[in-house]
Amino acid sequence: MFRIALMISFSRLLCILIVISATLIAKECNADNWPGWRGPTGDGISKESEVPLTWSSTENVAWKTPIPGVGHSSPIVWDDAIIVTSAVESDLSRRVIRLDRDTGAVRWNKQVGVGPFEEMHRDNTPASATPVTDGKHIYVAFCLDGKLQLTSLTLDGEIAWQIDVATFESRHGFCTGLILDEDRLLVSGLQDGPDSCIAAFNKTTGEQIWRTRRPRAIRSFSSPCLCAIDGQPAMIVSGAEQTIAYNRLTGKPLWQVDGPAEKTVSSVVCSETLNLAFVAGGRDNRLIAVRLSRDVDDANSDRLIWSTTKGIPYMTSPLLSHDLLHVLSDEGVYHCYDAATGTILRRRRTTGAIRASMVATESRIYITDIEGRTTVLANNGDWNVLAVNHLEGTVLASPAISDGDIIIRTDKDVYMVRE
Repeated sequence: MFRIALMISFSRLLCILIVISATLIAKECNADNWPGWRGPTGDGISKESEVPLTWSSTENVAWKTPIPGVGHSSPIVWDDAIIVTSAVESDLSRRVIRLDRDTGAVRWNKQVGVGPFEEMHRDNTPASATPVTDGKHIYVAFCLDGKLQLTSLTLDGEIAWQIDVATFESRHGFCTGLILDEDRLLVSGLQDGPDSCIAAFNKTTGEQIWRTRRPRAIRSFSSPCLCAIDGQPAMIVSGAEQTIAYNRLTGKPLWQVDGPAEKTVSSVVCSETLNLAFVAGGRDNRLIAVRLSRDVDDANSDRLIWSTTKGIPYMTSPLLSHDLLHVLSDEGVYHCYDAATGTILRRRRTTGAIRASMVATESRIYITDIEGRTTVLANNGDWNVLAVNHLEGTVLASPAISDGDIIIRTDKDVYMVRE
């Protein structure tokens, strides 16, 4: 009898352990780090499903941490580390700050440079470029003393290397997010000066791998979009009156088209399934859909599939999900397009002006306006509003989604939204 009872107890224990293990494995597989601008795939999409729906300043907020100085860089997340950058006017310092994910406590606050604040747009700050991490090092970019500077730090806050990319001249400052591609750190340095370029650096040493001069020197702030073109590893950068695709291993151009505008801030999104790249922005408020593959002539008319000027942003980036292209104007007007044809499927007005880019899960879209209100939509293009949530503060940074949490940065604080 004792042996039978022992076997039953062991079986029950084994079942419990299996359930616990399955739960932990599912959670780990479901959890995503948010390592850089617009998340793990650079398009604002999270694979997670259990993400908060409702919150306020007093509900479903695990912690709120004040951040010294100014900065519109979006938060990035790796395991228990949340990283933001900041610029402090009192001592003219540029800083990288690591917060503890569980408590919001400041783990370290590292000064990486000192210098006068550069000339910039009224919506910009000296700390608006979103950093990127591979879980071992953090990579940040600042303008200092008229130069674009890159810094690599360990997750413990120690500087591994620091280099100057180029002299940098821009009436609007700098705010382009850094992109990691295997061992390459990709930088878009489009500017008004003669050193306007894109470049790749070895992430371990900081040594330059390649540098490609942009044909026109006009400030623009679109972060590179990674994709494959005809089987080649490619990246697309818009701005300075042109959209250009490059081989990201060599920096050699693959194709280029004019537009969508003189200056762009909005980042490109791509669909290899549709064979299209979507490029928006500029004071012309124009969006173009261009063919990715090179099986057409270089003429604009052959590559351009559709274009529109309805509800197009200057600053925010489009969101592509389920072959629907979601677009927000800076004034807060939402359009949903059929991505393949450009047909308008839905048009609505949101809660207010927008600077943050949308983020989404498989089933929801999150739209955060300048005044800290986040509208949660069903991710189906029907404008089905599930919730409207409000946090205190002004929001220009884009949210991050990681391991069931939403991290939102305001002008003064970082909030951890957690159910």
